[in-house]
Amino acid sequence: MPTDCERATVNAALTLAQRPQALLLDAGDTLCFLDPEAVSAALAEAGEAVSAVAIGAALHCAKRSYQQRLLQGDSHQSGWDALMVKLLQLSGLEPARVEALLPHLRRAHLDFYFWRKVPESVPLALERARAAGVRLGVISNSEGRLEQLFQRVGLSSYFELVIDSALEGVRKPDPAIFERALERMGVTAERSVYAGDIPAVDVLGARAVGMHGALIDAAGDFAHDRRWPRYASVADLVDALLALPAG
Repeated sequence: MPTDCERATVNAALTLAQRPQALLLDAGDTLCFLDPEAVSAALAEAGEAVSAVAIGAALHCAKRSYQQRLLQGDSHQSGWDALMVKLLQLSGLEPARVEALLPHLRRAHLDFYFWRKVPESVPLALERARAAGVRLGVISNSEGRLEQLFQRVGLSSYFELVIDSALEGVRKPDPAIFERALERMGVTAERSVYAGDIPAVDVLGARAVGMHGALIDAAGDFAHDRRWPRYASVADLVDALLALPAG
């Protein structure tokens, strides 16, 4: 079995009889990905020279800390802190220095989220989905500034609904956040797909309200786990959905 830090890419399938009415997506590590250059620049402002290459290489393993915090019921912020601590320690910084840097990194992140890199394939895929009549929305555990991020990275025009957990007072995998999205969009759970990057939070959270859940696994973190419909990108998922007959 692969270790936590091995990579692989094998897609699984999402079984649907027809094209969904709505596709709802997570934000971080689904639509937008960590920009190591942004983290490196923020550290440089604080007097620490850590290369973007080192940060990028550490991300795959560091992300486990965030996932575990969420599975334990901790807040998004607590998980974010754990991820950054692990990321910077793996990048070569001493634990005490990492703790001292966290407030500065939080401020930099809230000014312009570190998860800001949008693959070129994402807007093209969203446009294909909309042109085919699939309605689009976002449900994300975030810090309250997700719509501003989308405006800055050019994604805001694709979504009719953006639900940010910090503004809702409820976070995934609580069924309430999924139910709010369905109600506001006026779509049924059985004709909707939700996709994100953490199985227990995103896939199981969606399934709890009757939605079809899919995993976006860009780094191959869950290649060894065959329980989840798994796609390497939003573009791959959209292509699979559009290959289904229209309802």
